Amino acid sequence: MESKPLVSILIPAYNRPHYLRLALESAIHQTYPNIEIIICDDSTDMGVWVMMQPYLAQYPHIKYVKNDTVLFVKNWNKCYELSSGEYVNYLMDDDLFHPEKIERMMACYLEKPDVALVTSYRQLIDGSGNERSAVYATRRLYNETTVLNGIDFGNDILSDGHNVIGEPTTVLFRKKDLKEPFGILSGRQFTTLNDLATWLSLLVRGNAVYLPEPLSYFRIHFGQNQSTLGVSSFADWSELTIAAREAGFLQDSDRYKAALELQLNRLAEDKMLPSFSEYVPKINEQQKKIEAIISDL
Repeated sequence: MESKPLVSILIPAYNRPHYLRLALESAIHQTYPNIEIIICDDSTDMGVWVMMQPYLAQYPHIKYVKNDTVLFVKNWNKCYELSSGEYVNYLMDDDLFHPEKIERMMACYLEKPDVALVTSYRQLIDGSGNERSAVYATRRLYNETTVLNGIDFGNDILSDGHNVIGEPTTVLFRKKDLKEPFGILSGRQFTTLNDLATWLSLLVRGNAVYLPEPLSYFRIHFGQNQSTLGVSSFADWSELTIAAREAGFLQDSDRYKAALELQLNRLAEDKMLPSFSEYVPKINEQQKKIEAIISDL
């Protein structure tokens, strides 16, 4: 019997052994038969290391590395570099996989070789694992399995200004299709939108498949790492729009202009928030940059 392609599940860990245990269990119990699990531990204490020891003794397909220094975003790249799989799926250490996630998504690749990424509906959960109602960005896009043209899908996302593809946990992709490190589009590293930057990089190269089943669970809770990134990365959406144009999206000037104007409006709203007060001069600079681009169209 021919073996199925190896899938690498990559878990960047940081100071959350309780949630990591749940995430790891959801990876271990995948129905897909050929996986490896890579965990790179960026923690500032030994809690994750202690939690991992029984798993390392029991499961030889788990690789664990404790970083000597905190790598932040580079920890994602370290996981990727250590992986051996033909296909890759990140799993955030506070999220969960449905048991059939990898199996269902790999079936799409085996049936449709022109696919560049596979995503699905993702179920929001709270810190205790209780299901939460969908928000606009996490709504179910289709009620049946749907193949989407990569460029058209990317254009729609940029025009709407929401990451409807999902967080890193949501997407399975083929390793050879990722030409730049995770989070980079058109040579630019993104922080709060590192996932969407990567999805756009993949969509340039092929179609997407959307599955309507909730194959991943995105946890919303206090203490998430991204909660402190949002303020300092206010410009990510506008910069991503610019980088996406360079990558091959929004080639219609009117649509590009509309996408930039959407981000101008967001920046104007940001300036009104007390939490953004110290960033007003930088927001003003970003607005001027966008206005200059629009005037040249």
